[in-house]
Amino acid sequence: MNRRKPFRKAFTLIELLVVIAIIAILMALLLPAVQKVREAANKMLCASNLRQICIAAHNYHNDFNRLPPGSYGVQPSNSFFHWNAIHAGVLVVLLPYMEQDNVFRMCYEPSPPAPDMMTPMVFQLRDPRPNQQGWWNHSINLTVTFRYRFKMFECPSDTVREDTMFGVFITTHAAEYTFTGGYYPNPTGNLLGRSNYVANAGCIGPSSDPFYGQWVGPMYSRSELSLGQLSAQDGTSNTILFGETLGGAGTGNRDFALCWSVGFYPTAWGLGRSTLPPGNPSAAEWYRFSSRHPAVVQFAFGDGSTRGVRYGQTTTFFSEDWYVWMQLTGRKDGGNLDQSSLLD
Repeated sequence: MNRRKPFRKAFTLIELLVVIAIIAILMALLLPAVQKVREAANKMLCASNLRQICIAAHNYHNDFNRLPPGSYGVQPSNSFFHWNAIHAGVLVVLLPYMEQDNVFRMCYEPSPPAPDMMTPMVFQLRDPRPNQQGWWNHSINLTVTFRYRFKMFECPSDTVREDTMFGVFITTHAAEYTFTGGYYPNPTGNLLGRSNYVANAGCIGPSSDPFYGQWVGPMYSRSELSLGQLSAQDGTSNTILFGETLGGAGTGNRDFALCWSVGFYPTAWGLGRSTLPPGNPSAAEWYRFSSRHPAVVQFAFGDGSTRGVRYGQTTTFFSEDWYVWMQLTGRKDGGNLDQSSLLD
């Protein structure tokens, strides 16, 4: 009796390779579309973060009849940076207006004369004493910034929480012709909570120079501008309040990042592209507004709207795009240049 094993149908090796090749081609075709949808969602969330920060600033204005200061740092009349100030930035001040009042109340002013060293920062921030210590000199403040990481302060397109090579910025100062950043070196720096969002100080902050001073922004160290002033001068819809930055280089190993205590940035150095290597004149650097978005950096305007600003030639001083960029960031320039070349 002839017994044959039943015949099994199966794919040949060639057929399997063809199927795998087809799947790989389909994935290659779909991946850009998936990435595009993901970036669109991230961009919307980033804009939402900026809008919430701007709304918080408006709510602060309702309580104090002025916008929050860019920071409680060096006096704006001082053109030189020094450490003898509390250096708490605008996002610290806005914590109670973003449903983080419990975190805000954990932060304490680190120097006398608080009798029990437990006076909440809200009562001490306005103190202009010349010998104040920075917020990081109090262990409670450091513990808070180590422990709390806020997604609402982070652009989802950026890997902002990754370790840095050198440290994390904890404060900034802009006056006259200089932008200074103070950073906490590693390993402690890498432990600090991060942020991508800062206030707009204008071209170089407050300045006695009649040329650069015409583009002073709405928020810098110890600024006290009201929305009424903003409306009467350039208009809230024409003036940027907050924007995003990587706080460092956009390619290679991350050199720096920002702690959420950093308050403001000047705008004279333009918008940096995250796709260009450090050293390129238009690359993202620690001193520039920048983003991971492919075409724009996003900003919140004084009226609460959010818009993207194209990179253009904003890193080239005195170019046409640079002047338009200054017009968007200055609060009393009265400029009437066409903004369509930059506004998304």
